[in-house]
Amino acid sequence: MSFLLRLLTVFEFEWRRILTLPRLAWWAGLSLFPPALFALSRANAPEDLPSTAENPIAFMLFALCPGVVSVMGTYLLAAPALSTELEGRSWVYLAVRPWGGVNVLLGKYLVAVTWTVPAGLVSLLLSLLVLDVGRFGHLWRVQAALIVLSCAAYAAVFILLGVVFTRRAMVIGIFYMVVFEVVLSSVPAVVNRLTIQFRLRCLLMRWMDWRWEDFGRMPAFESYFAPTSVAWHLWMLAATIAGLLLAAAILIRTREFTARAEAEA
Repeated sequence: MSFLLRLLTVFEFEWRRILTLPRLAWWAGLSLFPPALFALSRANAPEDLPSTAENPIAFMLFALCPGVVSVMGTYLLAAPALSTELEGRSWVYLAVRPWGGVNVLLGKYLVAVTWTVPAGLVSLLLSLLVLDVGRFGHLWRVQAALIVLSCAAYAAVFILLGVVFTRRAMVIGIFYMVVFEVVLSSVPAVVNRLTIQFRLRCLLMRWMDWRWEDFGRMPAFESYFAPTSVAWHLWMLAATIAGLLLAAAILIRTREFTARAEAEA
């Protein structure tokens, strides 16, 4: 019980700390980016986008809301989670407290998720209103669920990267996204099953009730229609998130972290 109370205390403190005008400004900018992009596309289109064009719209929404908004939001908050404490000279006080480092780690993870999910949902809602598509409710439910899963998964990834690569977490985070979640996730081979994008895309295909035939049986899409259930992909995402956070917690407990100034001295 005391562990949970300390975790909630860290969560509340970190939430209050990020409620600043610069943070709120980039939160608003991140939320407005996809709907602004869709609005510009609609304004420059020769005629209204037909409501029957569900497949490309769903893909664009997926790329921007569970994709760009969720990834960027969690990246900016979760990746520098540990380095912020080291540079602020507060880690030495946290490390001597029982489970202090783990509480801070998990508290910042929860803040990254709960801060980014609303941005993704606001972005999704405004985008759907701008696009004025059919099956509004269905698209909202599918994309909203993917936003939550995306934020939870990528925040765990960036938390672990921030613990492993303390001084270069931001750079390594970008490298990870480009190499693993963009390049490898698009390779039609077994390696793409190791990425979070693969699980999210499989869930998108199933929740949208799409079939491989709808994509002209293109080989690039074949792996997303493997005979695996929605429950399996959800369990795999949950196991991935739990494994990443557990690995980060173990490293926090076993490694010695030193601020840069102290190391140089």
